[in-house]
Amino acid sequence: MAIVGVNRDELDLSQLPKDSFYDPKKDDNLSGIQIRATITFRITNPDGTVVREWTEPAHSFVENFALFIQALWGSTSAVLTDTAGYSVSINGASGGTMAINAPSGNDSYGIVIGSGAAAGSTPSPFANNLTAKIPQGIASGQIEYGATSVSTTSVSGQTSSFTISRSFTNVSGSTINVTEIGIIAYLTGWAMEVSSGTSPVSESSDYFLIAYDIPSSAISLQNGQTLTITYTFSVTT
Repeated sequence: MAIVGVNRDELDLSQLPKDSFYDPKKDDNLSGIQIRATITFRITNPDGTVVREWTEPAHSFVENFALFIQALWGSTSAVLTDTAGYSVSINGASGGTMAINAPSGNDSYGIVIGSGAAAGSTPSPFANNLTAKIPQGIASGQIEYGATSVSTTSVSGQTSSFTISRSFTNVSGSTINVTEIGIIAYLTGWAMEVSSGTSPVSESSDYFLIAYDIPSSAISLQNGQTLTITYTFSVTT
């Protein structure tokens, strides 16, 4: 087919390939690849009765995650910000582990929840911790953390996916409102240096927020109820 003629009317635009209409200012998905993340919330009573269950889109991965992946794939160094607010240099060529499968009772990593964000607001890509993490415990303002579990990857058609899940049980004696959610990774075995004082200090492990989400509205969890949060990450080829 000739696309050059005497005038524009001679062009049969219906025969042009779809890619020829691609506008980088309007369409950033020229490829067919889709990476998606959702969060499913489920509130249950002490007897296991489901009070409410719903799913929302996830904003998720923050700058820390991108910096770490870039350092890992490029076998180079990157500077991340840990949950204490310190700048930490990580050598992506040194090897190590990145774990989020925290055991029950451990609120240092895995899926964590907080009450310090404004529900429905936009998460910051530069977040390095929750504004006000709800701590592990049974006293007022505390909540019991179950274990964070990571599923195996499953493939259905062109989509590969896995889930990350954790349950939180309120036995504090009063209602708890959840307005923020994060995934904190525990890095160990990497060559790391934290900027503390006048000179960097080597360390063998640290905690980094890699994902941060704010639900559309505050999640009210009454005393005795359990909140189960499940992230589903999927990629469609």
